[in-house]
Amino acid sequence: MNKFCLILSLFFSTLVLFANDDDKLKLAVMEFEDLSGKLSPQMLSGATEYMRGAFVSSNKYVVIAKERQEKEMIKEIKRESYKSCNDKNCQIPLGQALSADTILRTTINFFGGIFTITSELIDLAKEATVSGAKQNFDGSERSLMQALDRIVVQIAGTALSYGVEAMQTQEIQGVKLGGVELDTMPKIEVKEANFDEVKNSVAVEKLESNTGISLEADADVLVLYDKCVKADRNGETDTLHTIDLWSQLAEIKDKNPFQQQALKRISDWKKYVYSKQMANLFEAAKAADKAGQIFPQKAIDAWNDVFKQKGTTYAEESENRIFLAKFDNPYERSAMERWNFWKNYKSQIEKYKNQLQKFEEQRKEDREKLKKILPLEVITDAQKRTVLLQYMEIYAPFYGIEDVNSIIYSMDDNTAAKHIYGLVYNDYLKKEMAEKCEKGNGAACYISASLTEVEDPQKSNMFFAQSCERGVVNACVKTGRIYFQNKQYKDAAKLFYESCGMESPEGCHIAAYVTAKGMGVEEDLFLAGAVYKKACELGYEASCRPAKQLSGVTPEKLEQIKEQQEHQKLVEEKRKAEENRKKAEADKKTKIADELNRAGRKKRLGMATGFLASGVVVTILGGVSFYGMGSAEKDRKNYYDEYWGATGSKATEYRKKAQDADSKRKTYLGLGIAGVGAGVALITTGIVFYSIDFESEKKVKKKYNVSIGTSPLDGTLQFALNW
Repeated sequence: MNKFCLILSLFFSTLVLFANDDDKLKLAVMEFEDLSGKLSPQMLSGATEYMRGAFVSSNKYVVIAKERQEKEMIKEIKRESYKSCNDKNCQIPLGQALSADTILRTTINFFGGIFTITSELIDLAKEATVSGAKQNFDGSERSLMQALDRIVVQIAGTALSYGVEAMQTQEIQGVKLGGVELDTMPKIEVKEANFDEVKNSVAVEKLESNTGISLEADADVLVLYDKCVKADRNGETDTLHTIDLWSQLAEIKDKNPFQQQALKRISDWKKYVYSKQMANLFEAAKAADKAGQIFPQKAIDAWNDVFKQKGTTYAEESENRIFLAKFDNPYERSAMERWNFWKNYKSQIEKYKNQLQKFEEQRKEDREKLKKILPLEVITDAQKRTVLLQYMEIYAPFYGIEDVNSIIYSMDDNTAAKHIYGLVYNDYLKKEMAEKCEKGNGAACYISASLTEVEDPQKSNMFFAQSCERGVVNACVKTGRIYFQNKQYKDAAKLFYESCGMESPEGCHIAAYVTAKGMGVEEDLFLAGAVYKKACELGYEASCRPAKQLSGVTPEKLEQIKEQQEHQKLVEEKRKAEENRKKAEADKKTKIADELNRAGRKKRLGMATGFLASGVVVTILGGVSFYGMGSAEKDRKNYYDEYWGATGSKATEYRKKAQDADSKRKTYLGLGIAGVGAGVALITTGIVFYSIDFESEKKVKKKYNVSIGTSPLDGTLQFALNW
């Protein structure tokens, strides 16, 4: 009885096991696609097998064996394409051929000195990503293995079982994280300044020469006055020379009726010089103002150069009279306003930077605390999870969730690290962060966005936007990227500039890129070079090369670059125009061919081909008949020769055979003549059908004004379009 119960128990256990397998999704783990080109094939192959084994261990999927996958690949795909089956267009059909429910597609990228591995779980029925994860690693095998462990946990969950108590918040007495507050970037609204109301005339009134010249004027004075009048006409191009001549004239006191006029013109031209200098300073300040978020000190210095010019009073003495002229600074008020704005902006940014430095020091201390307490057995799972989530909410918005992962996987015990990672990354985390985000927690919004970035990009974008609105710098960079992808370049550039002002290396790098390309902001290679340099100094490796390339850009070189770009643009436009012309011609030919076929051309050419083919066959048969006629004629002659030498019944027999051969000869002759004649007639008919259009075809040719012939080699259309 006991044996029977045991057997029955095993039987039902087996049924349950198979039933559970039936409920699981069939998963095909695809070969990794290395877009970086930096990892060895052996490393990629090993990583794929490690990932396959990890998903088998998760006990969540029926994982298709590697051997079966390779057999199906060879069968379904050409052998020469076997090694290249690592893109989406190849892997989805392969997964369908394997009868899998889902495939795991993984790509590896390298950007900014960091490797990023992204895995997508693709539902083959929907051909859509249903889950995913993204992790960074340093390019080593150990780092890649740890990244794969984290991806498996995020996609498949963990096979380890945690009680509800492990998800509860439990503080660790005596362990406190944080202290230095750095919630968000300063809320400083930077509006583009409007200088339209600022007026500054740099023109000089036209000189009214004195036509009623006094005869008392000295001859030398008249000569000098004439020179002054001539120079005055070109005063804008040689102002200093003009002022010098008028000054010489003003210094002459005897017999000089032009002294007062000379003093006024000196004043007018000095005001012109002053106004022009101020206009140049103002334009330089406006240019610096546009980049004030990134380089506030440059904007401050530029506006200071403008408003410190308080105005000038000019005085000359003539015949005991003082000639006064005051030059006001038309930009003083605007310059002071912008100077004060950027001084305030810089002050707040400096406070943020100082706090950021303290924040970084605090982070280092908190990392060391976590590294010490995470391996301890006296600390419960709930306490470990609580302190890690505290750390994540404080630092993830500034250093990413990878910062938390690096602490967990710095542990010597890899099994313990996996256990703790599973404690943190699960459905509880997504739910908690989403709820906190709804309540206005910008850090939680950023974490929610990072967790859903691969599996639900649209939802992730929403979280990033919410996080950016609440002042998280990195979220603003992400949101800027989204705007950029949607070709909302102005909105994207605004966020990149703001992020760069907050010392975001990535924000500065992309701000430099859009500035160099003129996407959303005015194209400025000088400014782009400076911003690339700032990003490089902030540690963004990818910016160092363009910073170096643009560091030596001079106005002359910039002009050459622009000329080259314009030339390249013209070449590209011509190339595209030629491509469009050829495409238009090809489209027109296709359209004409379709209409001709509908008008009967295809039928006519088919008939012509039939006649030609029949004619050739019949002509060949006629030739064969002529060959048979020759053979019969030979037999007839042979039999007659035998007949003349024979007697009796033998002679009668040969004569009968000679007569039969002659009858065959005549028959073959008739068939040959008829066959060749019929063949020539059929071929002629075919040629006529090839050459003569139906009326409906003629109408099509007339409609499009074209001449159309047929290639005698392959029967294809040969067009001559009369444009």
